Amino acid sequence: MENLPTGVEGLDLLLDGGYPKGKSILVTGPPGTGKTILGLHFLHRSCLDGRKCILVLTRELSEDILAQARSLKLDLDPFLENGQLSIRNIFEDKINKIKSVSKFGKGLSAVDTDIIEYLSSMSSEVDVVVIDNIGVMAINHDMREFADKFSSISIILLKNGCTSLFIMDVDSYNMTQKLTGYMVFGLVRLITQENFSSGKTKQYLYIEKMRNTPVPVKYSLFDITSHGIRVISGMK
Repeated sequence: MENLPTGVEGLDLLLDGGYPKGKSILVTGPPGTGKTILGLHFLHRSCLDGRKCILVLTRELSEDILAQARSLKLDLDPFLENGQLSIRNIFEDKINKIKSVSKFGKGLSAVDTDIIEYLSSMSSEVDVVVIDNIGVMAINHDMREFADKFSSISIILLKNGCTSLFIMDVDSYNMTQKLTGYMVFGLVRLITQENFSSGKTKQYLYIEKMRNTPVPVKYSLFDITSHGIRVISGMK
């Protein structure tokens, strides 16, 4: 099976070359553990390799994400300018629609943007899709509705041959009884370990599953540096 580089050298080594091409990968973990940064690494490397990419945002402003990418030396602006990268901001769409309908007394649920509709209309030339954060779907839907929507999104991307990275906060992941972990091809968890006596925090990356790929059964220590994520070592 062909793999696409993740943009993080140490993670590529752990995954025997990168994310499996054409498959869906879930990245989950607490706030501030580097989930979005992993997505930026993947987008930047994929664009450098000449692949057409889409970033779907559901909780952040586009300019904030682009500024974060620049600060980590993962500048995405050139790829936006040449059309290799597209950003669809569901969050900003919601804000604009709320402004236009609020005077009629309608709430957020009345203007919820359908990610499925957008992905269904995307070009067949798209190679990579990163959705940050898919967890918002867990807020407005019950378990069955969430499963149906997530399954629909996964099928659309699979049929299109896209290598997809779903970013999901750990609270939403647990709220949906870890259902997404069963539905994706691969699962990467980011974990924070606090040492209250020393006042220091360590971060670990754990590849919980990656079908058809031999992965180490251990936690790998990593740092978030000025150049993004750096995998340091493994821990049994």
